[in-house]
Amino acid sequence: MHGANSQIQPAAVEIRAGAKALIESATGVLLVKERHQDGEPFWTLPGGGLQSGEAARAGLRRELWEELQCPVATGSACGQWWYAHQSAHQTVTLYQVFQTYVVATPVPNPAEGVLAAQWVAPKELPARTLPQVRQLIQAR
Repeated sequence: MHGANSQIQPAAVEIRAGAKALIESATGVLLVKERHQDGEPFWTLPGGGLQSGEAARAGLRRELWEELQCPVATGSACGQWWYAHQSAHQTVTLYQVFQTYVVATPVPNPAEGVLAAQWVAPKELPARTLPQVRQLIQAR
């Protein structure tokens, strides 16, 4: 029965855990360029979703190796944010952000969806930087 008394069932939402790296140098912060599901490019911090049962720091090291072919050392947690993914189904990820230090030069891996990596001055973030990333960086 459809009508004023029928209830609309919300779409199922998948909640994921993720980890991102705040990698800073004397001149800027490291951002990576990726694409949304619709193909639009955007800039974000490196990192990604955690695998089932994976600890945040271990997952972050794995993600940075996959995305940037770069070993890293992870430091303390320095923030978090929610991100609703643009995809065929509703997925929301809670990303923990860790102060992170690179051990070698980051090299973007297009096979992992990383189109570019760039050191950017905090006051000169690209226009398509995710708002959550912009807010975290500008608050520091």
